[in-house]
Amino acid sequence: MVNTEATNYVCGLRREDFQTIIDGKRTDLYILKNAKGNEIAFTNYGGAIVAIMVPDRDGNLANIIQGHDNIHDVINSPEPYLSTLIGRYSNRIAKGHFQLDGKEYNIAINNGPNSLHGGKKGFNTKVWDD
Repeated sequence: MVNTEATNYVCGLRREDFQTIIDGKRTDLYILKNAKGNEIAFTNYGGAIVAIMVPDRDGNLANIIQGHDNIHDVINSPEPYLSTLIGRYSNRIAKGHFQLDGKEYNIAINNGPNSLHGGKKGFNTKVWDD
């Protein structure tokens, strides 16, 4: 769960365990905080942005994005690309087929008859190592 309360460190990067192992790799939550108290929380699973915390007019931190509270919600989201890294390519490649520099390529189909946002194993499903 993302801690939405103010933290006691001034600024920098903090790493926390984010509750699971995927393909033998631990998923972590990284929280980056600046000197003004703004925070961004993201996970190394798909590079998903989990929270962006900014102070309201009274100085209370509030999350301004629709993110996920835990890694299981990120993995099982009906919107698998929500706030994640997209790639190796973005958008749809019709019928999972394209030509580049005269060479034909066929790639995995994952969106009806098309390939979407990197296919079945796009960047949004990768655990990014340290």
